[in-house]
Amino acid sequence: MIVVEAAGVQPTPREGRAAVKAWPGVRRWTTLPTLFVGVVMMSTMVLCFGLSSDRVGWILGLQLVGIYGFVGLSILANRTIVATGRSTPIAQRPTDWRIDDQGLALSGPDFESRIGWRSLVAVVEEKDRMIFAATPNTNFVLPLRVLDADQVQAVRTLVADVRARGLLGAGVD
Repeated sequence: MIVVEAAGVQPTPREGRAAVKAWPGVRRWTTLPTLFVGVVMMSTMVLCFGLSSDRVGWILGLQLVGIYGFVGLSILANRTIVATGRSTPIAQRPTDWRIDDQGLALSGPDFESRIGWRSLVAVVEEKDRMIFAATPNTNFVLPLRVLDADQVQAVRTLVADVRARGLLGAGVD
């Protein structure tokens, strides 16, 4: 039985970035509002060619203000959500990890949690971290810097075995 343990894990803000690679279907939908706004702006520009130049200036100016406002407010909202998440007590304390053939066990000073492989949708390895994806809002991030080369290989072997047995995400319909 393979068991990988890592104590005192605390991802950096960079390692805790959004787990977009674990959720490609969600990522497609989150880009649609920006695409929609861009298409509307381009369509309006095409329709404005027949209007007098003073009206075109106002229409395009208001569109630019609206687009920059939309993008700016979206960025502000996202940064606020991320900052709030990082300021919570659970995010500021190190976590102990145990990965085995049953799944993940995470614990800290005030909590213990066990997540079976059937409850995880995907495990994605990036250059600096492994993402254990449960829901689009709940991703468990394990920085690779806390593991030695043998432990990284052991996790890869364990995940490959779980995938081969059909357990990864098997409880998700």
